[in-house]
Amino acid sequence: MTSLSFTAMHIQLMFSWLGFGATAIVLLVALLLLAGMIFFIRIASSGEDKHAEIREMVETLFGTPAHLRPTQPGATSPPSSSSAPSSLSKSAAPFSEPCPACGETVTENDAHCPSCDLRLL
Repeated sequence: MTSLSFTAMHIQLMFSWLGFGATAIVLLVALLLLAGMIFFIRIASSGEDKHAEIREMVETLFGTPAHLRPTQPGATSPPSSSSAPSSLSKSAAPFSEPCPACGETVTENDAHCPSCDLRLL
């Protein structure tokens, strides 16, 4: 064996171990992420009040935000704004404004513009 082939063999072996080490690190990171996700899901789905903030964050991200959920009897309601009129129901507040497409006057009762049939939100 010449010294050149001996060095080439060491380099090949080093790259083999380097590839093995990199693969092990990537798999370790993937397992840690998976364990973190499972831990987060268990915390978010538990019924304990210890992790109520995390559960509210998850419900806000993936479900209905807390300020849009219907109030339950016996639950404390969030403080309401004093400037908001209490006589308005869940329906849209009365308005009359021009259609963005054609300028025809539309009201809260119109789902589509009577003139150009634009769907209104």
